[in-house]
Amino acid sequence: MRQALFTLLFLCVSGIHLQAQPVFTPRNMALGGGGSTYLTDYHTNFYNPANLMIQDREGSFSFGIGTGSFLLGGMRNYSNLNDQIQNARDYTSTYNPTAAAIDNAQREEFLEKNYPGNTLISDKRSRYEATVLGMKWQRNDKAFSIAVRTRTASNYGAGKGWYANQFENIEGRPPTYERSLVHRFQRLHEISLGYAESFQFLTNLTPRLDNFVIGIAPKFVIGGSYLNANWTNFYENNNGNLEYIESFSYDASGEFGASTAAYSFGSTADAANAEFTSNDYFDVNGFGAGLDIGITYLLTLGNDLSAVRPNQQPTQKSLRLSFSMTDIGFVSYNTDEISYSIKKDTTVVSSVPGNLADEYFIGSQGQYLHFVQEFASVNPFLGTTPERGGFSTLLPMAIHGGALLEINRLKLMGDLSIGLTNSAFNSPKAISSAGIEIRPFTFLPLRGGIQFKAQRPEFISLGMAIETRYWDLSLAAQFTPDSFSSAPVVTGVSAATLQFHF
Repeated sequence: MRQALFTLLFLCVSGIHLQAQPVFTPRNMALGGGGSTYLTDYHTNFYNPANLMIQDREGSFSFGIGTGSFLLGGMRNYSNLNDQIQNARDYTSTYNPTAAAIDNAQREEFLEKNYPGNTLISDKRSRYEATVLGMKWQRNDKAFSIAVRTRTASNYGAGKGWYANQFENIEGRPPTYERSLVHRFQRLHEISLGYAESFQFLTNLTPRLDNFVIGIAPKFVIGGSYLNANWTNFYENNNGNLEYIESFSYDASGEFGASTAAYSFGSTADAANAEFTSNDYFDVNGFGAGLDIGITYLLTLGNDLSAVRPNQQPTQKSLRLSFSMTDIGFVSYNTDEISYSIKKDTTVVSSVPGNLADEYFIGSQGQYLHFVQEFASVNPFLGTTPERGGFSTLLPMAIHGGALLEINRLKLMGDLSIGLTNSAFNSPKAISSAGIEIRPFTFLPLRGGIQFKAQRPEFISLGMAIETRYWDLSLAAQFTPDSFSSAPVVTGVSAATLQFHF
């Protein structure tokens, strides 16, 4: 027990970088984004399918229609809710030059917020997803589920040298003038089938009542629009010798591919952006398959008998330990595919570009081409012949671990996740989150959480729900860390329509 509590404490305080979460619902958004031990309904297909066997409420069958979440990792945010809503639209729609404009008066504050400390490349993400339909059916020693989900993520970053004309001194590197540009975008539609089963031969590991569960959730994946653009583009001063280092990799499909093809044939970036339309969301550009797997060890405490009476008695006093691996699989794209590749090259130069960008790089659809065309002194798309043909990419694979301590109306939890791929949804860096749920009344859970980035709070979150015997409704929102000391700034919302339980 003591070791488990130390594990929980470690998970709660060890956050270092915000990069990946496999699923967002009002429940786990409110708890700081974790959920590998907490989620137990059909959403856990995408996080830890072993939790399908956890009985945390009465009833053996549940279903729901419509869970939606939106997160904005913006280069700028607004305390005025209407302005923030419009800001979110700018990030998720086709590029609009007026929406990304920045003037010199805003530049200093912009640099301070988006390039703290020794940061040379900003790292921001926007994400929206919806679980359209889900069902879960639990028996004494098995549980089954189905979930249909669509999700979109955009990861974008620009070097500090686009906005500040100066070399930066970073330990372990020569003075660097960084003008790299990254944009990763991916849209996925998924149908997942979950299965979990108790393994009695692995129970009784302690003198207490316990239950060891393994879960698996294979899924069919349809790929929507896709972009993976990474332009390494910086200058180094090596003892008075000025060197320019460049490499370029670019893969696009769907509307991103069609727009890039138009640009490669001579269209301007703004004309090429006409390929982006408002009715493309469910365009099919590729197919794939994936798998989510998980393990949960449930150790009940005191007089809680739910470990030996599954589907009869909800857990009230327990310790849960979980491990899962999500998004094992791939997608093959075969619509409007286009690729560029420039191998890493180092050139001695006499000077660096002096022009600065007068717009935020916010990762809106089509902005990458415009940004390069307007502000780059060297255009990587020119003089390079693109390749046309299908390509495959891995799903945003990640591993997760978590612990949850439940004592009657109180739950304390911590999660740690590490991405295994570099994609729009995640990168090979770790995130951590901590959350608490308190029930002043049995039907009214109040939730709060925090997530960390670079050892600093990235966001705080709050949520609540109404949970009756036969239905429940959940809401959550996330805020910037300084929202309690200044005007609140909303950076994420999530809501679940009625879920029913029988």
